[in-house]
Amino acid sequence: MNDPFAEPTDTRQAILGAAFRALCEHGYADLTISRIGEEFDKSPSLVYHHYDGKDDLLVDLLEFLLDDFEASLSGEQFAVTPRERLDAYLAATTDPASVDDEYAPDGQFLAAIVELRAQATTDEAYCDHCERRDRVFEAFVERAVREIALERDGDRSGGPEGDRDPDETAPSVAPAEVAATIQTLATGGMLRWATTADRDWVDDTRNGAQRYLEAMLPLVDADPGSD
Repeated sequence: MNDPFAEPTDTRQAILGAAFRALCEHGYADLTISRIGEEFDKSPSLVYHHYDGKDDLLVDLLEFLLDDFEASLSGEQFAVTPRERLDAYLAATTDPASVDDEYAPDGQFLAAIVELRAQATTDEAYCDHCERRDRVFEAFVERAVREIALERDGDRSGGPEGDRDPDETAPSVAPAEVAATIQTLATGGMLRWATTADRDWVDDTRNGAQRYLEAMLPLVDADPGSD
């Protein structure tokens, strides 16, 4: 994963970049303001001037990265298909080493995110961020799911999902339901990847997720009024 703060435009971004690099190197437990200051090319005292402490700074870092991700989605026309976006998201959250993309999280950053998410059990600011993060990523997944359904409805012969008509006897599925399921699976995947050395589960999980999507996507109702 490339450093998103390689070219900071102001002091805040310079501090956040220092925190990002120090977090990836040391992890949450061993991270201190002093270590963040070592990554900062200005006076470390500026960190204390802008932030009350480590957690205040890290929550701002998480919010900045999420704001940047959310802004990148606004009105964007993606270069890949919606199904490819779903597959890439599942890969990034269950097997980050398999994703060759400069913007995708690497294993070191993913482990740091899991450490920070654990703080949400006792810290309201982290909890608020995690709730917002899940909403943003669920919206990202839901957009892809809805686009797949719209393509299917517009052209029954247009692709893998379009080749299969939904079972007329099966109930329709809301895009939000599929998105919530995928986001929960992705969160669990990040936790398991970051907290175990075993990787035998990765292929089975990704294959299971593919089968879930293949079963659910033909049933998705793209009508916004049906959610």
